[in-house]
Amino acid sequence: MAETELKANYDDFACSSELNAMDFFVRSIVSKVVSTSLPVVVTAVERSGDGSGAGYVTVKPLLKPRNNSGDGLEVTTIPKLPYFRLQHGKAAIICDPKIGDIGLAVVAKHDISNIGGNNTPQVPATYRSFDPSDSFYIGGFWGQAPEVFIHLEDEGTIKLKAPTKITLEAPDCEVNASTSFTVNSSQINLNGPISGGGSSGANATFSGDVKAKNISLTTHVHTGVQAGNATSGQPRQ
Repeated sequence: MAETELKANYDDFACSSELNAMDFFVRSIVSKVVSTSLPVVVTAVERSGDGSGAGYVTVKPLLKPRNNSGDGLEVTTIPKLPYFRLQHGKAAIICDPKIGDIGLAVVAKHDISNIGGNNTPQVPATYRSFDPSDSFYIGGFWGQAPEVFIHLEDEGTIKLKAPTKITLEAPDCEVNASTSFTVNSSQINLNGPISGGGSSGANATFSGDVKAKNISLTTHVHTGVQAGNATSGQPRQ
């Protein structure tokens, strides 16, 4: 390495002895060839859809390398880094990266191109080591104020917020609330047969009117009865 390439980083300690000079020289070499982790910003996202596994991102380092004068040099993008998704077996929380997200590129020791999701140990395709192109992306640093989220607190509360829509899909959905279960909405649509009471035999109570095929429960009248003071009989079983 030329003397001018190290001059900018020399200090009094490095020049105090041959040992310190050699230590500085070795550290300078290592710092130029070994990468550990890099703060990055996402510039592109490759997704295969909700029904598939996690995909890849292209990222751009947020820290510029310096030249001998201490000025920053332009950085290039790092393509096709596998990104992290919270997943175990076939269970996953899908919240994939977006362009502009800030994260960390964690650099592997060896070439990872032979892995590609294969869980069988492989021989590295090349002899390169600690190269930024062999990184894994972990995101979520300095994020924007979320508008769609699941908020969990250890005090015992969970909040789900979705400005557009929440969909629950399962053959059987059950809610167990020992105190109360409240639904607040300007309109409630129930599609399908409704059974009430359950094993406890509890009654259903409505504070407003109930209509079936536009027939009001509180204001409906009966036809085919004789006028007078008599009332109609009990409903048929």
